[in-house]
Amino acid sequence: MRSPRRTITSLTIASLLASSVLATPAAAQQRVEVGNVASVVGDVTLDNDQLRRPIEVERQQRVAWGDLIETERNSQLQILLLDRSNFGIGARSRVRIDRYVYDPNEGRSLFASFLEGALRFFSGADEGDNSAEITTPAGRIGIRGTAIDMLVGDEAEDIAEDEDFVGSVRSDDDEATLVVLRGPGANALSGVTPGLAEVTGAGVTIVLDGPGLAAYIPREGAAPIGPFRISNGGLARVQDQISPRWARSFEDGGIPDEVVAGVAAAAVIGIILGTRGGGDDDSGPTVDAGSILGGGDNDRCEDANGRPIPCSQID
Repeated sequence: MRSPRRTITSLTIASLLASSVLATPAAAQQRVEVGNVASVVGDVTLDNDQLRRPIEVERQQRVAWGDLIETERNSQLQILLLDRSNFGIGARSRVRIDRYVYDPNEGRSLFASFLEGALRFFSGADEGDNSAEITTPAGRIGIRGTAIDMLVGDEAEDIAEDEDFVGSVRSDDDEATLVVLRGPGANALSGVTPGLAEVTGAGVTIVLDGPGLAAYIPREGAAPIGPFRISNGGLARVQDQISPRWARSFEDGGIPDEVVAGVAAAAVIGIILGTRGGGDDDSGPTVDAGSILGGGDNDRCEDANGRPIPCSQID
């Protein structure tokens, strides 16, 4: 007959083993994929805790929780998530997918860290309760059903401080965060619900709820400045960080397939957002058809919800 002491000891060991298994993070047990790379230009690497060293990113590569994406100079890519949300990542940028949960019947929740560079987020399917939260070194941006541009670093500082509303403030060129709401606007396609972005820093939150509205967090521990309507010149500079001119126009006339795919998809997004540019009226800033947001084969075009449409509809 087994002694009581031995029985208790065995149960204790079993309990400890069970607790150890339950305490192991899910990400360490299996790779939780959230989408794939729809287009990539230049030198882009992916790193995570399971890799010995960063790997070069290729088109159609899977992206998962914990993946850190880093782009070099003259490089950029687009990530297409399961709900057809888009990350357009500019040059010299670092972005990490921290958590992503998607249920077609319930909605999507996304948490990401944007550490440096230029980023455009375009929300995908509008069914269910969809939310996204992106943290930067200076603050946090909550997103509901919209498209936003974000810059972190010295370019954010330079562009923001040239805006009359911001002017000269004490900024940190590693932490400065500029956020611009891009749409949808009043001329968006029927059924597309305008969204908003909540920009939070130092416990203060301001809401961006109209195309062209912007907010600036100069450094960690500082409250956001805004909302203010960014100038057309400022918006053009933001656009050039998201999708630089080198990616939109090549002197030798050769344009990579990935760039062509991105231009086509961005044109569709411009139609959906319903924004248009020019002048100082209230029509909102231009969504440049050259932004790298798209992917897929050149002879197949889709709207933002993934429905096939004739490519002839894309100007």
